[in-house]
Amino acid sequence: MTEASDPAEPTDATRLEFVPMTDEDVLLWLPESMSYYEEARLQAGDTEAGAAAARQASMDRFFPDGRHLIDGQFLFAIVADGEDVGWLWLGPWGDGDQWWVWDIHVRAPHRRHGYARAAMAYAQRFAREHGAPVLGLNVFANNVAAIDLYESLGFEAASLHMTKTL
Repeated sequence: MTEASDPAEPTDATRLEFVPMTDEDVLLWLPESMSYYEEARLQAGDTEAGAAAARQASMDRFFPDGRHLIDGQFLFAIVADGEDVGWLWLGPWGDGDQWWVWDIHVRAPHRRHGYARAAMAYAQRFAREHGAPVLGLNVFANNVAAIDLYESLGFEAASLHMTKTL
């Protein structure tokens, strides 16, 4: 990954906040996030069984009791002018010093306002403040808008997973 400066804040929000989610917030967020994750896997070509298994694996790894995010991970609501417009989830990758954006999502009515770019700037600052020398993420190949955003922020492909339906 090339070193890049933090991106600019959105121009059309008078106030953008990254609010840590409470346990109650997580209970409301979790079904929406996991549904979105499963749907994204299906759109990327995964089978229904594969997408459901990936969803369950994520739950088992990060929410082993089905409700609480494991220690060391950070989940924020993206709030623009007092309105919840999406979420950002980041934290360390395993026991190493690399950090990962596990999930970033801006709800459809709020897209194209710079919120994802601002959330990625926040993620970079937050990870750096917590000692991370590297910030990574995964993006499905069919999510061209996200790929364009990440590349504009200096992210580079580190690996490539390819499939062929038989």
